[in-house]
Amino acid sequence: MDLFKASVFSLLGVLLLFFLYPLLLLIYLGWGSLAAALSTGSFLQSLGLTVLISTAASLTAVILGIPAAYVLARYEFKLKELVDTAMDIPIVVPHTVVGLMVVLAFVAYGLGPSLNALGIKIVDALPGAVIAVSYLSATYAVRTVESAIRLLDPELENAARTLGAGPFRAFLSVVLPNIKSAVINGAVLSWARSVSEAGALLVVAYYIVVGNTSIYPASIYIYQAYIGLGLDEAVKFSAALVLFVLGVFLAYRLAVRYVGAERS
Repeated sequence: MDLFKASVFSLLGVLLLFFLYPLLLLIYLGWGSLAAALSTGSFLQSLGLTVLISTAASLTAVILGIPAAYVLARYEFKLKELVDTAMDIPIVVPHTVVGLMVVLAFVAYGLGPSLNALGIKIVDALPGAVIAVSYLSATYAVRTVESAIRLLDPELENAARTLGAGPFRAFLSVVLPNIKSAVINGAVLSWARSVSEAGALLVVAYYIVVGNTSIYPASIYIYQAYIGLGLDEAVKFSAALVLFVLGVFLAYRLAVRYVGAERS
């Protein structure tokens, strides 16, 4: 092995160690308490709420992200560079600031008075949590789908249109089937990003009132366990959350591999 190859592989090893060492240590330390975590009713409620919020945010990201990705990949227009840059704003804005932005835009100012008049609650409510995590996760869906559309030959759409298909039909029958893997990837990435969110939820939805019960999102639940009960309790619930998310990713990977094997 030459020096360059040895160097890059060594740096890859360092990065992998940097990623995996804390994760594996967390799982190792929390493994013995996993059953206790999964038998804690309040944590299961928290996990269920987080799945609901993340799924809603992921669907929002896909529904709004696919048209945005198509426009960015297929059209040239004035201020496109500005629009393209705006798609990445959620990545660079601090998450607690995003939470404040949601409160300003949907509670204190802007749409706030109108939503309040309609009886739509944002702070410490499901709509506010979904808005906050959607803001932070939609970029992943947009960029994933945009990359797939750029790789798709535009002549396929043009051919469909010459055969009489309109723009909508060409998109639905040609583009969408060819990018569905990217759409699913974008949805999963957005979902995972939403599950991990904490900063914005600390401001917008520290807890969510469901009936007469206040339920913390999973990330907030773990934070509460850490500051209230100590490191060991936080590790227990953190390991359970991480294993749940990793399980979802593993199931997704296996499903993709199985579908690919069936087609071949």
